[in-house]
Amino acid sequence: MADVKQKRARIEKLLYNVLSLLDPSKINMQKYQAMFAKMSDAQFSKWMESFLADPKSNIRVDIEEFGSDNRKIKFENVEKAAEYIGIPLFEYVYLPHVSSDPNHPIRTKEKVLVGYLNIKRPQQLVTKKTGYVLSDADRDEQSGTAKGESRGGTTTGVENELLAGVGADKVISELLGVRGDNVKEYDNMLESISETGSVKLEDIKTNKFDKPTLLKTDILFMCMGLKTDIVSESYYSTKKIRDLLGGD
Repeated sequence: MADVKQKRARIEKLLYNVLSLLDPSKINMQKYQAMFAKMSDAQFSKWMESFLADPKSNIRVDIEEFGSDNRKIKFENVEKAAEYIGIPLFEYVYLPHVSSDPNHPIRTKEKVLVGYLNIKRPQQLVTKKTGYVLSDADRDEQSGTAKGESRGGTTTGVENELLAGVGADKVISELLGVRGDNVKEYDNMLESISETGSVKLEDIKTNKFDKPTLLKTDILFMCMGLKTDIVSESYYSTKKIRDLLGGD
């Protein structure tokens, strides 16, 4: 029994010290202290066995990223906690794929931060699962979007962010404009391709009144009593304010 109590004491001490280093406010440490205080030695042992048996188990650390400064996770505190439990955050990394001799890989000059990187593949590789419009034969009159088999054709914010990150502004303009709801630009594109064999986006641009999605959005806002500058000039434009004030 004494051995069980000693093990529990060592476990709790380790956990409390790590939590105190990660969270100097000690709020997380106090949370676990209160939880373990209600457990008998037998209950604590059962909890630990269950925790260790599940590879997905974690000690949850509650933080307030946009709250008090002492409740935010700071890297300097992560370093202190990692050093305390003997986990090296920085290591030399060997790069065999950039070396001419795989048996003598290149090593980073300095130690670098090593950790897990979660990567999500946003691109569909199976044609039948693609989210893009496959046919424009049937379009919605109000929004200009494709219907029928392609009614689910969409691009997401994540895809647009990735395109913007690699500087593909023209691709975004094409996907959200000429290949999106702007039927007039789409017709201009097909006409230019049939006549010259190529097309430039700047040569087929039309005005904002040829964009059904913007027009519909503007109408919906007006139905709610809200005036925006999505299509027409806002009531509160800087030009109008300057004119009222009589200044430049």
